[in-house]
Amino acid sequence: MPVIYILWGILIGVLVAAPLGPVNLICIRRTLAYSKRNGFTVGMGAAAADTIFGAIAAFGLSSVMGLVDEVDGWFSLVGGSILIILSINLWTKHPHLSDVEDTVRDRLKGAAGAFTLTIMNPMTILGFVALFVALGLQNMEPINAVAITIGICLGSSLWWFTITSCAGYMKSRLSDEHLLTINRVSAVIVALCGLWAVSKSLF
Repeated sequence: MPVIYILWGILIGVLVAAPLGPVNLICIRRTLAYSKRNGFTVGMGAAAADTIFGAIAAFGLSSVMGLVDEVDGWFSLVGGSILIILSINLWTKHPHLSDVEDTVRDRLKGAAGAFTLTIMNPMTILGFVALFVALGLQNMEPINAVAITIGICLGSSLWWFTITSCAGYMKSRLSDEHLLTINRVSAVIVALCGLWAVSKSLF
């Protein structure tokens, strides 16, 4: 399996996961409110969706673009609505450092939410397609497509490990009021992303 394609995949995985969007904010907030393990598990939900999108882009760019054009409006509407609901939930919560409930069930629930938000965002697949085209990675052999998909999974996972580790380092310096402020700021940004997605699908 060509190592160079795994390295290309790692680079693509990091570049797609890195932009500070709703999932990054949720991942950081969960790390600060709960634990690094909680935040990383949530991030891995997004990494799973990134891997699926990366595989689709690696195995067939032309068919991907046609599918994106067909479902873009509906995905933006549904994904934007989910973000708005999530932002309301974030705004109304006031997390406390003393009453952490970092359970396996909660982590899996958060990971499922991150997976849903990522998979419902057509811009993610467009990002993959743009990177593949820019790097000249169209029309790969199947073995190379498998290699680059593995790399994307590794790259995305590396990003979530890095960001949760950094957020975990800051956790010991935070108070309950800091957590409330983070919740409110995150809620506003997530709501704006949701409103933008809904307005784009409607107008």
